[in-house]
Amino acid sequence: MNMGSGPPYKEMTMGEFKGSAKSGDLSVALSNDELHILINLVEQLLELLGERNFVHHYQSNDPFAQLMAASIGNLESAIEQPEDPVLRRLLPNAYADPESAGEFRKYTESSLRMVKQTHLMYLREQLVFPVDHELPKADIAVTDPTQWLIAINDLRLALAVRLDIKQDSYEKYELMKDSDEQKPLFAVYFWLGGIQESLISHI
Repeated sequence: MNMGSGPPYKEMTMGEFKGSAKSGDLSVALSNDELHILINLVEQLLELLGERNFVHHYQSNDPFAQLMAASIGNLESAIEQPEDPVLRRLLPNAYADPESAGEFRKYTESSLRMVKQTHLMYLREQLVFPVDHELPKADIAVTDPTQWLIAINDLRLALAVRLDIKQDSYEKYELMKDSDEQKPLFAVYFWLGGIQESLISHI
């Protein structure tokens, strides 16, 4: 995952939440650049989650069978764990035994992907449609904080895998030179963590 041509990481805020979920007036202030970073990451993860097409994976000409395959997975044979390490983290095996894991995955992976995509698409919709992207800053109503938390958590997990982030990675980040190509990505990871913490404090 990459940020594209995002802003200088030193200019990123933690996301200014105000109001509360209980009172129904929860919102977050994000700069235009921060919006574009979030949208970019969401779209990349949506693309990654959509890489496996269960309708075509299921070998049947029966439209109903294909619909079932798209809804709950491939019922014809066990499904192997995804090759991409990010997907392995987001869609982990339920069992240590590969055969049992594959059998379980064929009933669950498609629906789990769809759930994660739903949360990400909700977040993207919140960031894109009600926002005037010509303004330097936007106040976005957070209508479903739970979906925000789940989507942002998946984005952080994806970045953590790509960057091989460990418990001591903040110290590593602080020692990075500004010229290090990974420093902006580390900054985004910790920025997303700040957004999570701030959102939780307003729920």
